Amino acid sequence: MAAIDSMTFTPLYTLPNEILVQILNPLATRALLPLASVSHRFHDVVLRILHYRLLLISSLKDYTLLLECFHPVSKLTDPHFFCTYIGTPGLNDKYEGKGSLYEGCKSAEYLGRLSNVYSCFRPEIDTTAIQNDDTIDDDHDNNEPEGQPLVKKEVNLDGLEDFSQLCSIVNLVKIMPNSRILISAVTVEDGIIRVWRDWLKRKAKKDQHDATTNMQRTDDEDDVLWVNNEKTVGLKLRVKEKKCNRPMLPVLMHRDEEEEEPVSYEVEIEAKWRGGEKAPLAEDAS
Repeated sequence: MAAIDSMTFTPLYTLPNEILVQILNPLATRALLPLASVSHRFHDVVLRILHYRLLLISSLKDYTLLLECFHPVSKLTDPHFFCTYIGTPGLNDKYEGKGSLYEGCKSAEYLGRLSNVYSCFRPEIDTTAIQNDDTIDDDHDNNEPEGQPLVKKEVNLDGLEDFSQLCSIVNLVKIMPNSRILISAVTVEDGIIRVWRDWLKRKAKKDQHDATTNMQRTDDEDDVLWVNNEKTVGLKLRVKEKKCNRPMLPVLMHRDEEEEEPVSYEVEIEAKWRGGEKAPLAEDAS
């Protein structure tokens, strides 16, 4: 009997990769990730599955991101925004070899390289709906598509305030074809961003310099404010200072009692979403 069992028993590692893929593919992304540490072969199979899942997401027309971004006091009045998929820089359908995402790194580093890939989305404004005055930018921007309004928020700081706050909620939603009717939704992230006075000032100067010198904008870590500590979801912002009238201070006020100047900024929002360990893929929203 023992001899018969040994003849009929098929070790897992004798199976071809195609069958292993079929076995593991039904697992959710979060269940797959721990299996990558089982062995080198499991690592390669899991990596291949995740790679092509990320590619598949961009072609799923019935799924999109829904962004809510608002000051805490305007939670009930600010609109939400459907987001258009812009792309995933560095990710392509070439899994290996020259031109692939993993070119120039060791096989053990492949999964780490994939976890650092970000998918970019741009919030859309429904121009057929009534919007608040601080939501749509009517000024033409040469860097933006013709006729496409920009999502923007106004950030105001009084003299004693060092920062303002923006609540950011990102949902992966499934919508009915050819409509904006939601079928299902999964919350990707729900957090609060602190927008610091010093950062606004520094970023406004940088963006103004880039605009006046026609300098091509490049990705910069300082352009992104992260919604969570893991840096899986962030907002890429462009900042423009707005002039505001400062109230006159009493003549005899001591200099130490003089507070910072009230400031006002316009921030244009470009959502940025990371397709890494924390980000649910399309299968998890069904």
